[in-house]
Amino acid sequence: REGENISFEVIDVCKNGNRNLDIYRARFSAVVPREVNNAINNLVRPNKHEADAVDARQEIDLRIGSAFTRYQTLLLQNRFEFEANQEKGPLLSYGPCQFPPLGFMVDR
Repeated sequence: REGENISFEVIDVCKNGNRNLDIYRARFSAVVPREVNNAINNLVRPNKHEADAVDARQEIDLRIGSAFTRYQTLLLQNRFEFEANQEKGPLLSYGPCQFPPLGFMVDR
């Protein structure tokens, strides 16, 4: 879905130059010759619904992240010691996108 969303960002830029473009995209999930060649031979029209779903998920992630960051910061700020050099006090960030990279770091 992320690729679909990116394709519509590119389409918006291209359509500013030429509104009459007939646009297709190559859809593949691995950058290997067989996948890429198959995608080029089977071009598809970009799917606006999939791109809109990405926009919705990004908005939800942002709102959830902001709300939970505020909530857990207020809940936990007096329960732990934090570095004294923080001008505005501690910030305990939350975000759905943070967990996979943190998991990779813990595993390492």
